[in-house]
Amino acid sequence: MIDKKINSKELAKGLIVDNVEILPPCSEEYLSQLRLKKQIPYQKIYGKVYYQISDLIRWSNSKKIEVEE
Repeated sequence: MIDKKINSKELAKGLIVDNVEILPPCSEEYLSQLRLKKQIPYQKIYGKVYYQISDLIRWSNSKKIEVEE
């Protein structure tokens, strides 16, 4: 998969890379809240918000919690 930028509407549908769900579907309002709290990586280009897929994958992996059984 080519690393590219996606907008909020595309990300709201969820992010699936190589048949692995990286981020589940969510509302655009929720993404806006994450941006305001600076909890999700994004870029603003000419006033529009974009998300770099590779940054989202790294961000998602940093949120993993290991559970011991």
